[in-house]
Amino acid sequence: MGTSWSSTKDWLRSQIFRLWTAAAVLAAYAYGWLYFPEILTWWKRATTSMIERGCDLLPYPWGDRLEATLGNFGLWVQITLAIVAFRILSWLAISVVQRTARHRASRRITPPATRDMK
Repeated sequence: MGTSWSSTKDWLRSQIFRLWTAAAVLAAYAYGWLYFPEILTWWKRATTSMIERGCDLLPYPWGDRLEATLGNFGLWVQITLAIVAFRILSWLAISVVQRTARHRASRRITPPATRDMK
């Protein structure tokens, strides 16, 4: 029973992380659409450029086919890449915070036991 609950907690933690990162990116997209369209334009051009460069590395018929396919799903590819990038950055930030907290906890000096003063 203990391992089942532990794996369920891990699965739930993973799903919550996925949900909030996707929601954060979609909220940032909507915010950017209203207030910072130049950032969305830059992201679109950057992802399109990445797709084109990556597809140029493939041999003739496959690179063109993949580029056309990814181009048709352009918005979804852009959002997916943004979510993946945000998840990686979030994971790195959380890892740094956890390591720092563990390091500080291990360096804490516990005061010596108080002696009876008579």
